[in-house]
Amino acid sequence: MKNSHYILFFLLLCCSFTGCRSTTKTRIFLLTADESLQRLPDADIKFKLRPLSLPNYLNRHEFVKRIGEDEIQILHSTLWAETAERGINSAFEQNLRNLLGNDNVLHYYGASRNDTSPILCISVHCLEAVDDQFIADFRCSLKSPGKPTVEKRLLWKTDVKYNIPYIKYYKEAVAEMAKQAAAWLIEQGNIQK
Repeated sequence: MKNSHYILFFLLLCCSFTGCRSTTKTRIFLLTADESLQRLPDADIKFKLRPLSLPNYLNRHEFVKRIGEDEIQILHSTLWAETAERGINSAFEQNLRNLLGNDNVLHYYGASRNDTSPILCISVHCLEAVDDQFIADFRCSLKSPGKPTVEKRLLWKTDVKYNIPYIKYYKEAVAEMAKQAAAWLIEQGNIQK
């Protein structure tokens, strides 16, 4: 009878340990450009693109979700394949190249010193799930030599659906921000002519 108590205790102990193990699988995502974007007509503005700046809390390997005005949740089981900053910069730049042409989007650090092309600077203020929405909020400035700096806010929101990976929303948001930035750059190029 005593052996049966030990066996029962041992079985309960094993069950409690296996019940505590996490079954959450880590998923790793790579953000890519939206290859369906087509070159826009009148896309003849040449500019130097500075790397986008992200808030520090977004530039990490884990995805984040805002769960309150002052609180974020780190999604430990959803990771970037590279840093968020690198992936977002790469996808955004390629989206702009698809929309405006490879020759019009110059690397800021690779451009010659004699190049007088305007400089596009973008600061990411929000690029995350917030409650039941995904929000992209970018602040742009275009600096042309001898002219006042022009600024623009780009904003995009969409509803978040249950069980759809956040990478889908990042891809849509970065493509939408590139579309809005491209349209604004074309508008600025037309104004400056």
